Amino acid sequence: MRKRIIALIAALALLAAGAAAERYTAQTPLSGAGSAKLHNIALAAEAINGASIPYGGRFSFNETVGPRTVGRGYETAPNGRGAPVTGGGVAQAASTLYLALLSAGDGVVVDPVKTYGSRFTDHYVSDPDMAVVTDYDAGIDLAFTNRSDTMTVSMWMDEDYVYCALSTGAENSNGSASGWFSETPFAPVGTIAPARQLVASASLDCGGDADVLGNVQLAADSVSDTALNTGDTFSFNDVVGPREKRYGYRKAVNGRGARVMGGGVAQVASTLWLAIKDSPDFAIVEKSTYGKKYNQNYVSSSADAILTDYESGRDFSFRYIGAGSVTIYTSVSDGRLYCDIYRN
Repeated sequence: MRKRIIALIAALALLAAGAAAERYTAQTPLSGAGSAKLHNIALAAEAINGASIPYGGRFSFNETVGPRTVGRGYETAPNGRGAPVTGGGVAQAASTLYLALLSAGDGVVVDPVKTYGSRFTDHYVSDPDMAVVTDYDAGIDLAFTNRSDTMTVSMWMDEDYVYCALSTGAENSNGSASGWFSETPFAPVGTIAPARQLVASASLDCGGDADVLGNVQLAADSVSDTALNTGDTFSFNDVVGPREKRYGYRKAVNGRGARVMGGGVAQVASTLWLAIKDSPDFAIVEKSTYGKKYNQNYVSSSADAILTDYESGRDFSFRYIGAGSVTIYTSVSDGRLYCDIYRN
């Protein structure tokens, strides 16, 4: 009888250990990835694979993967918004990890993340707000604190997918980044959206003045998500509207150094101009510049310093003459203004 009780206790203990074990998984597709991108993802996956985080411990993607430099073997490849950078593709490894973390629920506490959002041009996730941005030099990280049993992070690749598994308790992972192959692939996750074509793009540094940045943000918010069909004309004044206090605008320095209501808004017009000026898909309807009066440094040439004035009717406008339709996205991040135009 005693032996039976001992055996029963042992069996219950094994069941409890098995119940405590958890495994959270995610994967993202590699379709269309070039050899340089695959190489960069493999380097990041190799650095992450096997990381162990104790209860209460913190994991940092940037600390684990390290700088994405040529000296460490990284190559130039497109990043999540299509720009060629050293280490391009590494953010896909971060996004795959992020998806696995989301499935872990209360077992982890994830720090606030930065995502590509509307600037995402790849297709390894269907929701652009799941496309995580990481930047070692800028300190943009994916980090989390483990609130469960000791957690092991596994990451590896095969010809089709990047895989990530988070294992806790008695669960062990047999994933490996070595050779890019795994014998235990997961089922496909979600519907993959087709990649969008980036037809025009530009960015500029807005400086550190809070009033200028506030005005730029308001104007960028007005412009962003504007769609144009073939033959449509974009009018900056019509889209942005009056630059008045009642709409949140402030007095700030404009392109010639004068402090005016809405100062800085012309930086949004200038970024639009930089994006489209060499594109055959756009025809300029109206354009004025500060010329010799320009004395700021957000653009290097006064010929690119667009002047707009709602009250006097001085506008910046252009017509879309390309095929189909496009959507304009403008955003401000860390003091930098971005304009990306995608064909729909």
